[in-house]
Amino acid sequence: MRTPSLRTSACSLTVVAAILAAAQGTAFAGAIAFAPKVTSPTGGNFPSWGPGPSPVGTVTADFNGDGIPDVAAADFQGSGPVVMTGRGDGTFNKGTRTADIGVGNGAVAAGDLNGDGKPDLAAQSWVTVTTLINKGDGTFRKGATYPTVEGAQQQVAILDVNGDGRRDLLSMIPNGVQTWFGEGDGTLRSGPSSTIPGAAAAFTTGRFNADGNVDLAVNNDVAQQVQVFTGDGDGSFTRRGGSTSGLITEDIRAGDFNGDGIDDVITADSFSFSTTLLTSDGKGGFSKTYRVLASGLGPTSIAVADFNADGRLDAAMSAVVSSKMVVFTGNGDGTVAKTGEADVTLAPQTPVAADFNRDGKIDVAVAGAVNAVSFLKNVSS
Repeated sequence: MRTPSLRTSACSLTVVAAILAAAQGTAFAGAIAFAPKVTSPTGGNFPSWGPGPSPVGTVTADFNGDGIPDVAAADFQGSGPVVMTGRGDGTFNKGTRTADIGVGNGAVAAGDLNGDGKPDLAAQSWVTVTTLINKGDGTFRKGATYPTVEGAQQQVAILDVNGDGRRDLLSMIPNGVQTWFGEGDGTLRSGPSSTIPGAAAAFTTGRFNADGNVDLAVNNDVAQQVQVFTGDGDGSFTRRGGSTSGLITEDIRAGDFNGDGIDDVITADSFSFSTTLLTSDGKGGFSKTYRVLASGLGPTSIAVADFNADGRLDAAMSAVVSSKMVVFTGNGDGTVAKTGEADVTLAPQTPVAADFNRDGKIDVAVAGAVNAVSFLKNVSS
């Protein structure tokens, strides 16, 4: 993942951090609360990149069928993604390598590609997309490999984009997103591309109008905009409207933050140290922009969930420079408020949200740069 720590001098970061610390003051406590981190080893080969140059380098699913959420993380300097099975108490067993797909793997996605009810994986590297088929016990066999070219970052997502009941794949390309149609047996065939006049840095899927099709939003790193594509129902997408995000946005996530039944978009603006919430207009564009300034040092990725069970979406964002998880409480009206921070592993990358300790509350796990994954237990009252 591209981060300020990899692009900006230590002196500049120190100055920026001091300015932002003075602007922020002390973080105030909110209704959402997490216990101190509990860290487990990943068993990977994660360097200073952490899981990798991707807005989604870590995913969660029950990979071994025991009813407990597990974690899979890309491993940029390793030979393939690493799976850490959950123990049910928020800790994880040491990770195992899924398969040898070569170095440079920064992005991973989870979903059932062959229709057997077990979550498979897809991984993107510099010039390939590879499928990894779940054997049912948390181990994987290497499937097929397809040539591609990464964009400003790497990203893959598994979902049914054409409504045929089979899971498809979306992958990042330099100027947009490539559709790959799933054949239902774990193999893929190349489909159309959805392109932007710029460099694609992150994408998210959601429902940005009311036609029932899967839609797409792509962050344009050149224009510093999030641009919406509405789904045509056949795996292709038509570009619609857009709105300005922050400076060098690393991640965008879809979610209904104002309760109108249409997804909005929240962003992690890495170089402006801000978070932006774009309210959808229901027609493939945005009607309102709400920005939280000084929201974290080096925002990289966001997980969206209702952490305090009030029926409103909240968010947790990794801050790679300060090694914090920043918490935002949703107000239910298309705005969020920064309500806390939690220490996590060094240089955290992409957080995932699930009930890892089976207490009925949505927790957070995040992998970082020192071969570790941190668990934050949700203790919200």
